[in-house]
Amino acid sequence: MPLFLNPVDNGFDPAKDIPDLTGKSILVTGGNTGLGAATIRLIAPHNPSVIYLSARPASIAQAEELVSSVKEINPNVSMVVLPLDLSSLASIKKLASEFFKEAKQLDLLFLNAGISSTAPSLTEDGYESQFGVNYLGHALLTQLLMPKLLETAKSGKEVRIMSTSSMAATLDPPPTGLALDEMKKSDSLASPYQRYAHSKIANILFARKLSQVYPSIQSVSFDPGQVWTDLFRKSTSMGPWMIKFLVTPFMYITSVDVERGALNGLWVAFAEGVKNGAYYDPVGVLEEKKKFFTDQKLTDELWEWTGKELAAHGAPGWPAA
Repeated sequence: MPLFLNPVDNGFDPAKDIPDLTGKSILVTGGNTGLGAATIRLIAPHNPSVIYLSARPASIAQAEELVSSVKEINPNVSMVVLPLDLSSLASIKKLASEFFKEAKQLDLLFLNAGISSTAPSLTEDGYESQFGVNYLGHALLTQLLMPKLLETAKSGKEVRIMSTSSMAATLDPPPTGLALDEMKKSDSLASPYQRYAHSKIANILFARKLSQVYPSIQSVSFDPGQVWTDLFRKSTSMGPWMIKFLVTPFMYITSVDVERGALNGLWVAFAEGVKNGAYYDPVGVLEEKKKFFTDQKLTDELWEWTGKELAAHGAPGWPAA
């Protein structure tokens, strides 16, 4: 495992370093598989009050299997499966509506679900698919859940939002950092990899802006490292021959399993001294020097664009802090 892809874990041990979570309410998008499922499995022993996990409608059975396995770890934890298709703004609105009927509070929000290096396509609402799922869908979900997050924070509880980004944001970003005027074209930007990098830059800038607008809530982004998950295995931008004979061996050699991949997200969720609005390499390594990651002009540009686009689809707007 090359150190430059997966730095040391800094001694972080979920079994010892995650605190008691009695009374905590947690929501994990993409919680049925990969990093999301690993995150839930590592959190469950610490007695959260309830874990909400979202899964695409086609993956609900898989999510229910995870619930059964988690119940074996901790039979006392309450778990709720919520159908969510992040490529559909209507689906996101439906989840938020169901969540508000069910939840009394929201302490931890893991924005984890995503797609990678997919063939050119648009979401149901006409956005480039990787950007629409990885960024814009999560932005709408966060906006809709923000009243509950603020309510929880105002009651004196610590609230955190964790946005999963990627080292890919540094490998092949658009030359200008953002290319928002291209996001209604299925074949925008130079390649599927650049479209993925673009969505991951947006995740970083979004977390940064959330921390500025809502300072009572800890909002951070992080790279889980090179992790062997369905996100890569189900990529459709490369032919099966390339995956089988070229990429798969490289990934096998350099990747870590999902349990280790989940460590950085858990670290930013529970460690003390986490810098609000920051981006962290694994595990717990503050990164402030990479191009675009702390660009305030881009941060503001993304926030303004996002607000206008979501409003055009009937979103309520960002509540006052």
